[in-house]
Amino acid sequence: MLAVGLSLLAGLGFAGSGILARVGMQGIRPLSSTLISTVASLLPSAALALAFALSDIRALPPIAFLWLLVLGGVNFLGGRTLSYLAIDILGASRTSVILGTSTVFSTFFAITLAGERPHLVILMGTAGVVAGLIIATSESIRRGWSGDRRSLLGYLVALGAAASYGGTNVIARELTLEYGSPLMISAISLFFGVILLWPLAGKAAVQDIRSSAGNMGMVGFAALSGLAAAIAVICLYYALQRAEVVIVAPIVSTSPLTTLLLAKIFIARLEQITRRVLLGATFTVMGVLLVIIGSTL
Repeated sequence: MLAVGLSLLAGLGFAGSGILARVGMQGIRPLSSTLISTVASLLPSAALALAFALSDIRALPPIAFLWLLVLGGVNFLGGRTLSYLAIDILGASRTSVILGTSTVFSTFFAITLAGERPHLVILMGTAGVVAGLIIATSESIRRGWSGDRRSLLGYLVALGAAASYGGTNVIARELTLEYGSPLMISAISLFFGVILLWPLAGKAAVQDIRSSAGNMGMVGFAALSGLAAAIAVICLYYALQRAEVVIVAPIVSTSPLTTLLLAKIFIARLEQITRRVLLGATFTVMGVLLVIIGSTL
């Protein structure tokens, strides 16, 4: 049950990160926000890894750094960059629902690549998550490319982020099982994430920080988004060390409901939450509850 609790906490962290990123991007560009948040994620993660996982870092073989580079690329150059771009286009609420499809990608990769064999109840719960996501997004998709081109583009970008996060879950579980401390895995992958993001977003981030010198509020929100994401990533990796991907990933997908609640409370003027989106989020959470039940069977 510790893995379930950590997964729920990770979902809460990802939800808070999305809301904070949405506010921050009112003043700075998505790529700048991505880099600032990743640096903000790196600092506490690196401090914790050096304090509590230094022996694990010293014991890493050279091949591990190659895999951590891959993890950093998939998670931050792929997942976080695309998710922030989607948040800028769609808003945090609708993006979070699409990001919930990462559980489908996680399940597929875990079964086909990692050899996991989930219980039937877990598969039923995953299907419930998918049904909720279809309900939440069907209205915009039905309008088609010609009627709502910007939203459909945002959905495609968010779907790419979801696929990246799905791959991240499988890679992170294998690395934590092979090499140990999730603190080490998160810190080093974040370091590589910053290195990979810098050529893409470094110049823009420096320009946005300079232009915000008189009012650093939006930069602060981007940094807070990174801190919330750091908590989420560390909790996620600890959960993946203790339970299979097919259990952890759907539980983390409770984040859309939390995002909707936080959006309604804090940024209602920026987000439009329809009944269809709420209904879809409800189905998503019901599917997650089935996954939790299936994890105990």
